[in-house]
Amino acid sequence: MTTTDAGQTLAFSHTGKLGKMLGLAAKNAFLSIITLTLYRFWARTSIRRRVWSRTWALGDSFEYTGSGWDLFRGFLISLPCFFLPAIFVFYIAPYVMEPGLAVWLTLGFYALAVPVIAAARFWMRRYQLSRTRWRGIRFGLVGSGWSFAAASWGWSMLQGLTLGWYTPVARMKRARLLWENARFGDQPFGFDHDPEGDAHGLWWPYALSWFAPFIAFVGSYVIMIMLALIAGAAWLMQFGQQLQNGAAGGEPSPAMVAAMIAFFVLWVLVGLTIWLLLQAPYKAAAMNKIASMITLDGARFKLRAATWSLFAVDLAGWLIIIFSLGLLAPLAGLLQVRYVFNRLELIGVPKFAEIGQSVISEQEAGESFADAFDLDLGVGVI
Repeated sequence: MTTTDAGQTLAFSHTGKLGKMLGLAAKNAFLSIITLTLYRFWARTSIRRRVWSRTWALGDSFEYTGSGWDLFRGFLISLPCFFLPAIFVFYIAPYVMEPGLAVWLTLGFYALAVPVIAAARFWMRRYQLSRTRWRGIRFGLVGSGWSFAAASWGWSMLQGLTLGWYTPVARMKRARLLWENARFGDQPFGFDHDPEGDAHGLWWPYALSWFAPFIAFVGSYVIMIMLALIAGAAWLMQFGQQLQNGAAGGEPSPAMVAAMIAFFVLWVLVGLTIWLLLQAPYKAAAMNKIASMITLDGARFKLRAATWSLFAVDLAGWLIIIFSLGLLAPLAGLLQVRYVFNRLELIGVPKFAEIGQSVISEQEAGESFADAFDLDLGVGVI
């Protein structure tokens, strides 16, 4: 029976500040460096606690109760199960085994890695939900990680066989499988079916994203040539001559080397910008559709993601990651989290007082193996 108060709207919000997160991220990066990355598990936990505590609904913030030790234990489990075999397959096998056998070993490893990483995503979501509370009520996730992995593996194969065109359907199916198994206390989430098809409304945005790599490569090349022409035909001719000299074994001048490096860095940044812009319509459409399909006790979610604003957030995040060499990746994650929660609403507010505590064992729900894969920019968002 539904306990929703119809006609009401619950708006989420996120009050995280980039300046304060910058200080925490910088401290965590420093401690991770001097401990040879060992501190990263506690760093990720501190980031999540900060992000969770700045996420609000009905005047109450969320709480994250996970620990760095949980993630460290997950890493110890994944080390012999995944990372050491990966090191052998990619860095040792090519030198100690016959080439043909090494190739087959690599292909076999990839075939195994696809379902393992899919299961890791499920376990990561289960761990994060089981360590998330709002008003004292714990979230949870039921079901089997390996069942999710098997289904995801099949969808991945279809994505490959269709050269990626099955991706919108696969994304919706993965979202359905995760959300139909999610719980808030003893209340299950739901995920509606679109009578016009799972991927209805996503095909044209996805078509644009499918061609994005080619368009970005060609477009960035054309733009850079135009910029070089604007800078001066003489400079462009000198640049070409220096490239020929380098190919012929000559020594380009230091100034020209610096100009060449700047040219190629700018080329990459222009290409990245075009690619993110062409990806944004599909990403926004998929996020909005997934949110609109999720229900809780009769209430429905609504997300107002838009192409240009999402593009700006993604571009800012990538620039932070690139220019900080990945050390400040949590800032990029914070931008994404803040963007989503400041645009998220729940249409029809459930009677939360009638929702009981979770009946899922926290210990059973709290798998930590997957967090060693670091699939979420360190902030706990898939």
